Amino acid sequence: MSAALAQFLCLLFVLWLYARDSKQLPKLSWGLWLPLLWVIIIGSKPVSAWLGSGIEEATSDFSEGSPLDRAALLVLIAAGIAVLLPRRLQWGKIFSQNKWLFIYFGYLAVSCLWSEYPFVSIKRWVKDAGNIVMVLVILSEKDPVAAAKAVLLRCGYLLIPFSVVYVKYIPSLGRYYDQWTGQPYYCGVMGNKNAMGMSLFVCTLFLFWKMVGQWDKRKARSADKLDLPLHGFLMLMCGWLLFKAHSSTAMVCTILGAAILLALRLPAVRSKVEKFGLYTGAIVIILLLLNSVVDLGTSFVELVGRDLTFTGRTAIWNLVLSEGTNPVIGVGFSSFWLGDRTARLSEAYFYDLNQAHNGYIETYLNNGYVGVALLLVVIAFSFRPIKRDVLSGVPFGALRLAFLIPALFYNMTEAAFDRLDLLWFGMLLVVIECPRIQRPVPATPKAETGRPKARWVAAPEGG
Repeated sequence: MSAALAQFLCLLFVLWLYARDSKQLPKLSWGLWLPLLWVIIIGSKPVSAWLGSGIEEATSDFSEGSPLDRAALLVLIAAGIAVLLPRRLQWGKIFSQNKWLFIYFGYLAVSCLWSEYPFVSIKRWVKDAGNIVMVLVILSEKDPVAAAKAVLLRCGYLLIPFSVVYVKYIPSLGRYYDQWTGQPYYCGVMGNKNAMGMSLFVCTLFLFWKMVGQWDKRKARSADKLDLPLHGFLMLMCGWLLFKAHSSTAMVCTILGAAILLALRLPAVRSKVEKFGLYTGAIVIILLLLNSVVDLGTSFVELVGRDLTFTGRTAIWNLVLSEGTNPVIGVGFSSFWLGDRTARLSEAYFYDLNQAHNGYIETYLNNGYVGVALLLVVIAFSFRPIKRDVLSGVPFGALRLAFLIPALFYNMTEAAFDRLDLLWFGMLLVVIECPRIQRPVPATPKAETGRPKARWVAAPEGG
């Protein structure tokens, strides 16, 4: 099959998936196209790379980036704000329920002031804040769960099939090669193999979550008998791509997330979520005791296909930690890899380093112990509402827990916090609390006046 024919057939398949999805989900606003475009861009390649016009090379300074990409993201952010303003959002509750997240982002904004490149840091912070804008667009829909499902699944419907086509039929775009050994690496429609693994983890977990719901409704008269086979076919694509990407972290996180989703279906497991912190501490202590007798670390690393250096990551960690950055406040938001530091740290490598390959270390380098502490506080306080949703049987609650735990594990070998990537977007989606929109509805008329009075009630929550 020619590459052109493969792309055409893939496009028809994607359009058919979108049409089926639109019929099955409740009517959603046109504003959801904004977060959908956002996640497609951050989950694949920048706009300038897709145009292939060479615009991304218009500037030789990596810190400046592409003007086209910058303009595209700013337009989406502005449009997202325009969508949010007319909605009756309870902004006071949004800030109070997410106060630690906004304190964290506020600290990141302030840290731009002591960056050696404050203007670049501010631009990057604005883009990161765009993630929050897009998440709020999703969560402020009439049915926020259906909206989240629509955006992430439609992103997967596009990225998964086209990645298969690019890997199999368009090697010039779907693969790249080690300049020393010639070993091929597969990236699909993403920038590199690690980015493909990250996006596949997010899309696969949301796809699996939908399949679990479809399995529960398979005997209902309204159930579409094609749903399970179709999404099973997409899951096979994901498995093949994860194998091609050879991203052990993404594969382990995907399996872990799916296992948590299945385990939370058992009442005996779900009831234990109330004491999640206690059980987590007990498991950690048991593992530490076992590790003192049996080298569990070595066994686990070998099981996931790594070596004890985590494929050279420990050398990178030692290298960046020896830079002597300010341990309390760091070097400023997203500015560690600016200037001549990148070239100096990359001298021992055949490629340019652009991250520490550990989200917690990356946060420390940029924002110091203060940034790491605030990030951990945000994560810790997010578990309370997630536990509430899980215990009350809200389907989205199970997904929130099943996504957050693997995402935290993912950042042990990749830096995904505070970045324009699908994993950080997904984390914000499951962490942010957004109160339901309040709408006036007529109350029961009172006999003494004969006139109805309006009262405010919460819109029904999505299942």
